[in-house]
Amino acid sequence: MQGTMTKLELETFYKSLSGRGELPLEPTDRYYVPIFGHDPEKDPIDRLRLKISLSESQSVNLLTGFRGNGKSTQLRRLKAQLEKDGCHVMLVDMADYVLMTKPTEISDFVLSLMVALALEGEKSGYGSISESYWARFVAFLKNSKVEVEGLELDYSMNDFGATLGLQLKTEPTLKQRLQFALRGHITGLMRDARAFVTNLVSTIRKQTGDPHKKVVLLVDSVEQIRGVGSEAQQVHDSVVNLFSGHGANLQFDLLHIVYTVPPFLIPLAPKAGQNLGGHAIVSWPNVHVRDRSGVADQHGLGVMREIIQRRYQNWGSVFSEAQLNRLATSSGGDVRDYFRLIRECLISLMLGTERDVPASDSTLDAVESQLRSELLPIAADDGRWLARIQKNKDASLNNTDDLPRLARFLDSNLIMNYLNGEPWYDIHPLLASEVDKYAVRDDTHATP
Repeated sequence: MQGTMTKLELETFYKSLSGRGELPLEPTDRYYVPIFGHDPEKDPIDRLRLKISLSESQSVNLLTGFRGNGKSTQLRRLKAQLEKDGCHVMLVDMADYVLMTKPTEISDFVLSLMVALALEGEKSGYGSISESYWARFVAFLKNSKVEVEGLELDYSMNDFGATLGLQLKTEPTLKQRLQFALRGHITGLMRDARAFVTNLVSTIRKQTGDPHKKVVLLVDSVEQIRGVGSEAQQVHDSVVNLFSGHGANLQFDLLHIVYTVPPFLIPLAPKAGQNLGGHAIVSWPNVHVRDRSGVADQHGLGVMREIIQRRYQNWGSVFSEAQLNRLATSSGGDVRDYFRLIRECLISLMLGTERDVPASDSTLDAVESQLRSELLPIAADDGRWLARIQKNKDASLNNTDDLPRLARFLDSNLIMNYLNGEPWYDIHPLLASEVDKYAVRDDTHATP
């Protein structure tokens, strides 16, 4: 039914998809929509919860997914579930402690992790333990005669950790100097880190009166480590080496840890999982708006509509159900792109003189074309690789030298990850016609 909407109504709809609407949600938030319903057999977070529940002394799990697809929200849901199970859970955001665009080594990564854990411990009332760790760390540097230009050791202990964390995040030269200086001292660094973790867990258990209480650390945003420009290969190699070569140093006695990791590690999942306690990488997928054959997934489309319904109940005055399904499908189930498409439609309506609703199909055509143009152009070599992904529904990765290119595909949303029964890939729906041009000429035996 044709009608009009006021600018204020359209602005209200627009703002519901911006700002707070894009932040990680608590599971109790009115905006939160469970994309798997309440089916624990399909829900990756329920799988993680069970793995931690069945683990006794310690465990490590890896969670991956695309930027902006809700992993941080799901970690908050996992935190609430584990706390309900009686666990003491700490959630840290490594984006606050790590310089994400530079190569990382086990030394600076563990230091950043200890900074995050120590500061989280202070929030929970265990500041004296954190100060004790920093005192030991400074003593370790002095006794080992490790000198790092730019690293001040005369801060008071209650300021040292926060200052070091800020420097590791913002000062690339200091990060490099620390890496170089600590390469021959990893054993001592890990000894002190392990002692700190054991002391913290033991104190939590003592103060809670539960000698078997599980202490869990959820480590968010590690998947945001990515290289740019000439350093891309080096950064991606460093992440692969961190999780595939230093598994023993990412595990701590008495502590259960969940690390978020980049999606480009999925092809290396068996190796990474074996080195970190044997657990496979758990994927948090995009919403399933289609199956592997491209047929619409009605449950997933219903979830996408419900996401909008929670934010603006009168959406039906702006879009027909078919139009909202179309935008959901065009987004590939990526909520971030879904919101962008809808917001651009609302901008077009606000700029119109009549503000006629529902939106015209030509308006949808225009915003889809705009998003498609942001994904283009596609280089010929990339097009051939994307055509293989479109055909095979996997990463079609021949060797790890191509990980930076695969990471670029993932970061640019050129390809997407789904989980209908098992993980699989596909290209962004708006690129189908463009990638089809390369499928005819593709040599399936060629390297990407």
